Amino acid sequence: MCDQAEKLRQMTLKSSIPKSPIIKQTPKSRVITVTSGKGGVGKTNFTVNLALALAALEQKVLVIDADLGMANVEVILGCSAPYNILNLLEDGLNISDVVTEGPRGIKFMAGGSGIYQLANLSDANLKHIIAQISLFDNWADFILIDTGAGLSRNVLNFVMAADEVIIITTPEPTAITDAYAMMKAYAGQSGQAPLRLVVNRILDRDEGQLVVDKLMRVSQRFLDLSINSLGYVYEDRKMVKAVKNQIPLLVSFPDAISSRCIESIAQRMLYGENIQQPRGMRGFFHKFLEYMY
Repeated sequence: MCDQAEKLRQMTLKSSIPKSPIIKQTPKSRVITVTSGKGGVGKTNFTVNLALALAALEQKVLVIDADLGMANVEVILGCSAPYNILNLLEDGLNISDVVTEGPRGIKFMAGGSGIYQLANLSDANLKHIIAQISLFDNWADFILIDTGAGLSRNVLNFVMAADEVIIITTPEPTAITDAYAMMKAYAGQSGQAPLRLVVNRILDRDEGQLVVDKLMRVSQRFLDLSINSLGYVYEDRKMVKAVKNQIPLLVSFPDAISSRCIESIAQRMLYGENIQQPRGMRGFFHKFLEYMY
């Protein structure tokens, strides 16, 4: 998919992102980290398809793959990213060169291990990279950061630095336990960003609501932490088919029940919530680097 009309896509991409920083008083990009307490709950699949659902609502979306060594965003999109974030230091490359365009005009950038090497860069190189990435504040409405699974320090850095956090879980007891562990770690670091929960692979609405009620109750009681539900995504064999075909669900099966669920979540994020003023990518990376050092 991503190999077709590659030259045209790159021309479109380069024309849509400014070449030099534009200072804005109020950055508009909502930087959202999507995470989970464990692997195998469908986090990356959800992130990619949420980006597509937001794009269908005329939102401009960048997805950053921040999973160390696991290029799952590329796999689900059926695309290959030739560069990662550190390639911005190479002569002649700018932000438009290190992002790849996917379906519906969404863009994604491979981060991987390059993101964690930022702390070892010189001040000049670090400022250059942040200035380049911050150009997306002038383009993107949403920046979705797909983290690795688990509770490593690296994952928590992304969670703590975001404007908003979405936690993905499933009705399985181990997934629920690990989602709560993520909330506990977040509370232990005095996190302030809004936490939102998505329950994936439910069989019926009652099952999803049971998980939501349980996690909301224990997080409030034991962590003094509020978490809101964004909704549920039903178990759907078409989701599995889409992954095998490396064509995102919302592209290959737009009428599937799981597609409708994700579209509903996108609408709720866009129209159904009161959102604080986002800090944009520049604010995100400054906070992210504070946690890295």
